[in-house]
Amino acid sequence: MNYSIIIPLYNEELNIVDLHKELIEVINKNTNSNRNFELIYIDDGSIDNTFEKLKNFNKENFQIKIIKNKTNLSQSISIYNGINNSIYDNLIFLDGDGQNDPKDITNMLLEFEKGNDLVHGFRKNRKDNFLTKTLPSLVANYIVRILSNSKIIDHGCSLKIIKKQLLDKKVLWGDFHRLLAARISFDKINVVQLETNHRVRKFGNSNYGFNRIFKIIIDLIYLNLFHKSKQKNFYFIGFLGFLSLIFSFISVLYMLYLKFFKSISFIETPLPILSVLFIISSLIFFSLLFISHLISIIEEDTKSKEADFKIYNK
Repeated sequence: MNYSIIIPLYNEELNIVDLHKELIEVINKNTNSNRNFELIYIDDGSIDNTFEKLKNFNKENFQIKIIKNKTNLSQSISIYNGINNSIYDNLIFLDGDGQNDPKDITNMLLEFEKGNDLVHGFRKNRKDNFLTKTLPSLVANYIVRILSNSKIIDHGCSLKIIKKQLLDKKVLWGDFHRLLAARISFDKINVVQLETNHRVRKFGNSNYGFNRIFKIIIDLIYLNLFHKSKQKNFYFIGFLGFLSLIFSFISVLYMLYLKFFKSISFIETPLPILSVLFIISSLIFFSLLFISHLISIIEEDTKSKEADFKIYNK
């Protein structure tokens, strides 16, 4: 089996050299007549010397690709570009900050090659600040497990091996890297979770915190409303919005009838409140439709970002 290792980078000039050395050691150790690798780095518009460090790496006995995004596009789009430019059928993801231990890849390969579709790491002993990173992650993972079919312990662990065939346009929309396992959990796949070594970040700062929870909740709402049966739910929500609008119209007409034909004041009935509630409900349902359509546009826009980078082979 052959593997493409995909690593997104943003301002990691102080981490990438050591990480690259570790990856070379792991790749050479695991390469044999039945197993080959390629290494893909995606520099997501770094403003430090990350790209210069990448260009100075020596050639190896396996292919190294360096993708340079023209601007900072996001981690998900960087990974998406890496996926689209990979040549092998199996993908290995890990972060470029050095906190994932490349040595864990060896054990993950053994589990993956037993016939599993996804081998997902989980960080049992995290080396992060508890309040700013570990606690938000625990909360987010708990919410994900409740609102999806996923049983993954640690969705935030970047280190994973997955079959490329599982990743298509129904999965790779928006910031898919956060909930990749949850998005494919609706399909029947073989999943194994392995404890991974989590290391202290030596240089740089992470941008993740409690704000990630709100993004995950939004993703989960869309995932449950549209992703599982997009067309069916789309029309169902549209029907509810239209029905609420009809009820609000009927309520207003009935209020007018009572006022002018029965001399019953508006405030003597609950109809004004009902009318307002129906109008608000219709606005909510139509807003959901608008958001769904907007996400569909974003999906297509994500694909268009493919042209917004350059590839350098070593």
